[in-house]
Amino acid sequence: MPKTVIGLDLGTSAVRGAELMLGKARPVLTKFGQIEVPPGAMRDGEVADPAAVGEALQRLWSQAGFKGKRNIVLGVSNQKVVVRQVDLPWMAEEDLRAALEFQVQEFIPIPVEEAILDFMILDEIQGPEGERMMRVLIVAAQRDMIEQMLGALEYAKLTPQAIDLSPLALLRSLVSDYGLDQPIAAEAIVDIGHSVTNIVVHEDGKPRFVRILILGGNNFTEALSVGLTMDPMTAEQVKRQLSVPGSAPPPGSEQAVQIIDDRAAAVVDEIRGSLDFYMAQPSAATVGRIILSGGGSRVPGLGEKLSAALGIPVEPGHPLQFVELANLGMPTEALAEAQPLMSVAVGLVLGEA
Repeated sequence: MPKTVIGLDLGTSAVRGAELMLGKARPVLTKFGQIEVPPGAMRDGEVADPAAVGEALQRLWSQAGFKGKRNIVLGVSNQKVVVRQVDLPWMAEEDLRAALEFQVQEFIPIPVEEAILDFMILDEIQGPEGERMMRVLIVAAQRDMIEQMLGALEYAKLTPQAIDLSPLALLRSLVSDYGLDQPIAAEAIVDIGHSVTNIVVHEDGKPRFVRILILGGNNFTEALSVGLTMDPMTAEQVKRQLSVPGSAPPPGSEQAVQIIDDRAAAVVDEIRGSLDFYMAQPSAATVGRIILSGGGSRVPGLGEKLSAALGIPVEPGHPLQFVELANLGMPTEALAEAQPLMSVAVGLVLGEA
């Protein structure tokens, strides 16, 4: 029987939701909306002011027309989330869940009593002496950070049915099971948000490496604000004006273009460093492509610089390629512009599919 689920992405600059109907051959996107949050209400992907974020969520529900209050999957991604791939002695899944806190303490920098733990079994492997082992993706989130997020939802009278890792949501929306009709070589997804960048490397849809960086589109805004001696709001407007696809820089914007170009090189170096770290691992496969997503990905020249730095193709992500569209009431151009912002919210719901 069809059911409706809402994926909720709490970004540093805006809260976003995507409502999908599940139960048909392909999920159907029925609603999408986003509302900006007041400056300082979210900091680097964490809720700093639950009441302010809660009020933004109330406006989002009203504006987008979301009906459900409990059919919500909440995404999380910030520096208080740790993701590690580890090899453990083989055991049944229920046994691993029961013993998880004892198995993973040495792999995470968070005391287990202060963390919420989860895992994903990736492969069964053979140990150095032929023993049966398994490769597991471990996720640990600081409990106080999760409680702050839930406090914002409680203020808006919302109760999530699940909390999920945003990088895994990206994997579902940009490399969904709906599209895996043949094997896919290793590739990386790079989602650049306002102040958080998610990197996930996968092989055939299985996550092999996850890195969460505190950088994003706001780095460009801050650089423009300092370099051009203007307030952050004006700098953000300049950045957006220069990021319109296909548009030529307006006259007199040469210095702004140079500032963005210099900052893009620094952001690319950070992303390349993370991927170099992954490639240095003994079990790493060669990354053959990068899928670029997020609002920060629209900065001019960023994809080209990333491709040149790594010597591999960089392509834009298409989070709607595996879903059908209901009448969203959005013009075609507005829908195309919003797509880079939808990847997390859509992927959160696909996890329920």
